[in-house]
Amino acid sequence: MTTEPYGQWMGTPIAEEEVDDLLDSAGWGVLSLAKGDEPYSIPVSFGYTGEEVYFAFLRADPPNTKFEFVRDGATARLLVLDVRAKFDWRSVAVTGPVRAVERRDDLGGEGLEPEVDYRPDQGTERGRDWAVLLDALEENAWFSSDYERAEPVSALQGWRLEPDEIRGIEVREDTE
Repeated sequence: MTTEPYGQWMGTPIAEEEVDDLLDSAGWGVLSLAKGDEPYSIPVSFGYTGEEVYFAFLRADPPNTKFEFVRDGATARLLVLDVRAKFDWRSVAVTGPVRAVERRDDLGGEGLEPEVDYRPDQGTERGRDWAVLLDALEENAWFSSDYERAEPVSALQGWRLEPDEIRGIEVREDTE
């Protein structure tokens, strides 16, 4: 057990490399959003680039509750867990604003090259952003690139979580 008092229940901070390792390997977590003071949490598959977290939602009819809560610029928290045993676990919480990832209408299933659209009225590199989202999801999310080419792709909405804060804690059993 940890040498910190009550550490086996509360956890102790983990190194930045372990935080990156968990975010890079997990592929899923619980995303928490809020509308006013009403909370909403949903399991979500995500991709991690080493700097930002990407995820996508499929818009269905009738609309899912998550679309009532997710808003461009709103603060969100992603909680990622790795639980191996009662006293052997680690978790990472990523908190920051979520930003809609714009997709270019002219980027079809075959045209996902990282094109850059430097329109003066847009602060984003729209084609590049969508390609980064797909690459991040393909790398470690529970997502298939074939999904991008599927029929409901026009309903796929991409999001980027820009971390303001990343905290990781762990509880480890003694190996002695």
